[in-house]
Amino acid sequence: MMRFLYGWVLLPAAYALALVIAPLHRKLRRSLLARRGVWARLEAARAERDPARPLVWFHVASAGELLQAEPVIRRCGAAGAQVAVTVTSASGMDWADRFSGMDGNIWTDAMPLDFPWALGRIWAALRPSALVNLQAELWPGVVYEAAARGTPQLLIAARIGAGSSRIRSAWGRAFYRPLYRAMTAILALSEEDRERISRLVPGHPALETGGDPGIETALARVREAVPAELPPDFTARAGTILVVGSSWPADEAHLLPVLREALERIGALRCIVAPHEPTEAHLTALETALGPWGTVRLSAGAQTGGEPRSGAPPRVVLVDSVGRLASLYSAGHLAYVGGGFSTGVHNVAEPAAAGLPVLFGPRNGNSAVAQELLAEGAAFAVEDAGSLGLTLLPLLADAARTAELGARAQALVTEMGGAAELAYRRIRAALPTW
Repeated sequence: MMRFLYGWVLLPAAYALALVIAPLHRKLRRSLLARRGVWARLEAARAERDPARPLVWFHVASAGELLQAEPVIRRCGAAGAQVAVTVTSASGMDWADRFSGMDGNIWTDAMPLDFPWALGRIWAALRPSALVNLQAELWPGVVYEAAARGTPQLLIAARIGAGSSRIRSAWGRAFYRPLYRAMTAILALSEEDRERISRLVPGHPALETGGDPGIETALARVREAVPAELPPDFTARAGTILVVGSSWPADEAHLLPVLREALERIGALRCIVAPHEPTEAHLTALETALGPWGTVRLSAGAQTGGEPRSGAPPRVVLVDSVGRLASLYSAGHLAYVGGGFSTGVHNVAEPAAAGLPVLFGPRNGNSAVAQELLAEGAAFAVEDAGSLGLTLLPLLADAARTAELGARAQALVTEMGGAAELAYRRIRAALPTW
């Protein structure tokens, strides 16, 4: 009944609504456009499908989850399996070329909506040996189809928030419990997530804490990053460099007042600000807010936003492209990571891997790494501009303490780097003939 309700009532209604509001919603419009031509690309993948090799299909939500799954994906390809990767959002497709030419990769694409007829076409083309889902990205149609066909399914880096309707609502439990029960194995992101999942599916035979496979990606990205080309005057005159990564307007409402105070009080402070969406409007707003201290856009290399009051070189670099954070964290001493005042904190593993203590907003339960860093005292969760100022300003004034906390953060994430290997072994165990 639940499968019928989803496939023939809820999903068609949601798709119709998406078509109506897409012209007014940029992200949704991009997501729908990314699916143009998907069936032709799938037919090309069908021609590359080698029935003598297992095929592991990874389904992820967006760019962050794609990077989180990457070390597991690469292990499967290196071990002789073919690999397919589907993503939900257009942002995930922006990173799809990372798998171009990878051993065994035959299809990386936007996931078609999981109507019953669409799933039949996908299975006919890919003939997947196993399906690997990430975090909370369980598409009911996909899960039901895999279960009906006997395809092993795994959920890695699995998480459920403390206030999630999946456990708090009777309707949510009824809807999601069959999906989690269909998983051959579940590797929870943290012990807290494992406990919450166990409340949803008590007695699941293969539920364990698996950690975050994306830590390996973060460590590799920082290790392999090409140093950022920052303005010479910016680094030469710098004392402490604060890197703000993936900031949203909700973060900046609390951060910018503190940042302006810090720039006013600490003459040697330099800031690198990378908004989550570096649109022209967002960059212009940041230039206006930080103009008195001078701003320069990373790619342009020319000062914008007006002359600093002192006539000195700009003290703020604005990052106007994506994919640069790993190299920028390596240039910094302290990081603020955005998302904690909106949907949930973004990737805190990368700045920690670069040896930076990290600050973020109150919505951080989605990140197991953030929780571990908090427990270790190498990260700080702030509630508003007041608590941010009380935490950030002393750190900016104490280089020795900041360096010690950064070393602690780096050691912690290095120790947490084995989750990808565990996930790979569980996938192999689900396919005894591989």
